[in-house]
Amino acid sequence: MNQRSDHERHPAMGDPVGPGEAGETEQAVVVDVDALQHALSEGENRYLRLAADFENFRRRKDQELIDSRRYASEEAARALLPVLDNLRRAAEHAPDGGAEDDLVNGLTLVIREFDAALERIGITPVPGEGSPFDPAVHEAIGGEEGDVDHDTVSAVLLPGYRLHDRLLRPALVRVAHPRHAEAAR
Repeated sequence: MNQRSDHERHPAMGDPVGPGEAGETEQAVVVDVDALQHALSEGENRYLRLAADFENFRRRKDQELIDSRRYASEEAARALLPVLDNLRRAAEHAPDGGAEDDLVNGLTLVIREFDAALERIGITPVPGEGSPFDPAVHEAIGGEEGDVDHDTVSAVLLPGYRLHDRLLRPALVRVAHPRHAEAAR
């Protein structure tokens, strides 16, 4: 006959399990459930990290896009600032009186329009003469003693400019140092 005894029947066939096999099967199922829960937890954690990384990437790209639009005129401004400097020099060194007055007035008007156009696109001059010396925006190329309480810009040799909050070019300045600082040395 083909029938097995109770001890020979297999649990996968729905047959009764022999003594001692029931405990082993339950332990195997518990181990499998624990392993599956652990794998699921790891998968969820990986998914959450990936979602957070993607969100950070998206924010970074959005900020880069905003910055590229905001600072799109930076290269053009850097190229045009020397032209403005030369126009200012020409107006400053023009002879006084005579037929050249109309030319100087024309240059002065062009310089004003140039400054207004720069301001419209977010370019502003760095604080100049009389302002406190700030090494972040001023480049000192000379110094002198003066009746000042702290380092102060005494002359601007070349104006500096900012594009919104970014420095395009530092101002070249002379700095007045307090007299008492020299006496203390």
